[in-house]
Amino acid sequence: MVSLNYLASHSRNLESILQTYRQIDLTIQSVFLILGTFLLPRILESDTLYVALFFEFLLVSLSLFSFSVMRRFQKVIIARGEDVNWWHRLIVQAEQSLPPEDRSFTKFKIHQNVKFFSADYLNKFLNPADNISDDDIDILLGAD
Repeated sequence: MVSLNYLASHSRNLESILQTYRQIDLTIQSVFLILGTFLLPRILESDTLYVALFFEFLLVSLSLFSFSVMRRFQKVIIARGEDVNWWHRLIVQAEQSLPPEDRSFTKFKIHQNVKFFSADYLNKFLNPADNISDDDIDILLGAD
């Protein structure tokens, strides 16, 4: 059996990478928003049609580029989220061999989902007699 410390360490590393990607995406999109906000008054204040069309072209180009960057980052973020869920799944599986009072990560995930599932369904994760399937773990992790 793989140690829980090993699993938690890898999970933390990937979660850190995921948060970094989210911060980078948010920063980049904020810069694009500021640039777009800067261009819009220039369009409205333009004296000639050609200047207005130039700034409109810049704004549309910036919008399309921003959308392209956002879509690419979204794919990376989703992939990293799936990686994190994979490690979380291994942690829940490894905790199934522990006594219920030592299943801290599983208890945390149950606490996160208490509003969405019945108490009976969630308590089966802490019952040593119940066999937990991969589908049950996916549901607990919200890995859809």
